[in-house]
Amino acid sequence: GIINGMDVSEWDPTKDKFLAVNYDITTALEGKALNKEALQAEVGLPVDRKVPLVAFIGRLEEQKGPDVMIAAIPEIVKDEDVQIVLLGTGKKKFERLLKSVEEKFPGKVRAVVRFNAPLAHQMMAGADVLAV
Repeated sequence: GIINGMDVSEWDPTKDKFLAVNYDITTALEGKALNKEALQAEVGLPVDRKVPLVAFIGRLEEQKGPDVMIAAIPEIVKDEDVQIVLLGTGKKKFERLLKSVEEKFPGKVRAVVRFNAPLAHQMMAGADVLAV
C-alpha cells in the first residue's frame, strides 16, 4: 500500500511537469505510447511501441522482494520480447545485482540505481506494466 498516500495533483498525467507528453482519458492511448517512447530513449533502450515495457520503482530492501525480482528477470527476458526498467536505491548487494542483470541483458534491461523523481514519473506514465 501507499502508507503516506499519493499526491493526486502531482501525479496527474494531464499536468505532470515531468512527462514528455501530458494526456487525459481521451488521449491516453497515444499519450502513454509517446511517453513510453520517451522513456525508452531516455534510459537507452531500443524505441519500439510494440515491445512490452515493465517498470519497477522502489527501495531495494529485503521486504520489497528485489531478490525474487532479480531472479525472475532472466526467465522473463530470455524467451520474451520485453524490456524492463528498474529504478531504486537501497542495499548495495541488490544495487550490484541489478547492475549485473542489466549487463547480462543489454537492450532489454536498464537498472537506474539512484533517486530520480522525474524518471519515476516518466516510468509511471510510459510503462505497460508496473511491477509492485
